[in-house]
Amino acid sequence: MAPNRTAIPVPSPLGLEPIRIHHPEGAFVPTPASLIALEAIAAHAVRFRGRGLDWGSGSGLLAIAAARLAAVEEVLGLELDPRGVAAARENARRNGAADKVRFVESDSYDAVSEEGRRTLAGFEGSTDFMIANPPSSSPVGDGFEMRRVVVRGAAPYLRPGGLILLSVSSQYGEGRVIGLLRETPGLRHDGVGASTDLVPFDMGRPDLRRDVETYAREEERGGLTYAFRNPRDRERPMTAVEAWNHFQATGESPLSQWQSHLLVWGG
Repeated sequence: MAPNRTAIPVPSPLGLEPIRIHHPEGAFVPTPASLIALEAIAAHAVRFRGRGLDWGSGSGLLAIAAARLAAVEEVLGLELDPRGVAAARENARRNGAADKVRFVESDSYDAVSEEGRRTLAGFEGSTDFMIANPPSSSPVGDGFEMRRVVVRGAAPYLRPGGLILLSVSSQYGEGRVIGLLRETPGLRHDGVGASTDLVPFDMGRPDLRRDVETYAREEERGGLTYAFRNPRDRERPMTAVEAWNHFQATGESPLSQWQSHLLVWGG
């Protein structure tokens, strides 16, 4: 199979056929976080119905997966990169989901075109669920900012009782999730929708290595600590600074868990 095409097996609630994703050069490639979000959609399939938004839809995997559920009427994917939008539209067509899934070029909730703005405005107050799998870390601050942006902007779109499926890997720690809820009155945490076991936070990936550097700088500035585990003793917590120093000394990646969290708006 060509390296820019991936056939992704799906859990049974999402159908028998794999989702075949084409991700051309520069477009978003499905990651471990994408796959655990896919598992969360399947595990909580009964909670996905009506109209949905997929924030940062990349090549369209999660929007297409949600659209396979019979109770889901339509999904609108928001993606900044035009290459991703083009790939996602083609992926929806190839996977037989084009009648239920649309994609617009959008910088978070700010659609680029007038047509995109009208389309997104049609979801205000009528969205039953949102899916958001942001990059593992924002490029500035403590790395968590994109998740705050998702949640801050969700309220105008969600119906009371609306569900947000948000990727938050475990190294961010409980404190940042609690802070997210405090900053957003009306939002409650409804558990972890799906999680891996402890796995290496692969420092062979340049993006994840940069993430740990970002986290270490945040700790050195006095920010909240992070919650890695020691690869030589899985029960032993590691801060980001400790994880970075350990990697520099041994080449070993710290451990974390890819997770999708369930958040409920009002209702």
